[in-house]
Amino acid sequence: MNQRKALFQIALDILSKQEVRELLTPEILNTIDIVEIGTPLIIRYGLSIIEEIKDWTKGEKVLFADTKIADAGQWEANEAISAGANMVSVLAGASFETLEEVRDTVQLNQAKMVVDIIDLSLSDENKIKFIDSLKPDYLCIHLATDVIKKGGSLLEFSRELPFVTSRRLPLMVAGGIHSRNLMDILINIQPAVVVAGSSITKASDPKREAQHMRRIIDETIV
Repeated sequence: MNQRKALFQIALDILSKQEVRELLTPEILNTIDIVEIGTPLIIRYGLSIIEEIKDWTKGEKVLFADTKIADAGQWEANEAISAGANMVSVLAGASFETLEEVRDTVQLNQAKMVVDIIDLSLSDENKIKFIDSLKPDYLCIHLATDVIKKGGSLLEFSRELPFVTSRRLPLMVAGGIHSRNLMDILINIQPAVVVAGSSITKASDPKREAQHMRRIIDETIV
């Protein structure tokens, strides 16, 4: 068994700039490893929000632009990286060519690639084998917000996935993660990165929730 701790990532999604700035206190930044600039935030403010968050965090945190690239892989990855992102995401359902373009672009720029399986058909065995062969830095096991609203469970979803049982790729997990289910997710999925969004950003005391989740991660070696 590998003796390691998961990295902790905060997802900034449906927020205003002011809310983001107020949230990114030194206390919260000290608990996390990666700041995710979520797709809704990029849609609302454009890629310039990456530059602003880089400034607010003094360039001391890894910045993940959740671009969910579906086309124009080289161009879109380049744009996000040029804005200050250290990591970008591409959809697993994108074409083989787009996935390759993103892979080549992040490698050229010493950035990291996240393949998000939110749109992947689990019956597409050729695509699953191809993603394995790309060796992305992280494969994101992502349960959609709209699924969570209807009672979906990340643990249940993960049990169907060949990526989890094979453990060939480092896993990022996202979707409905909070302090009450975090330990089960760490033990059963053994992710390399744990993502928390609204469980922190919408909490009555975001700092307390972030610190609580950090303690669980630090105490759970997988």
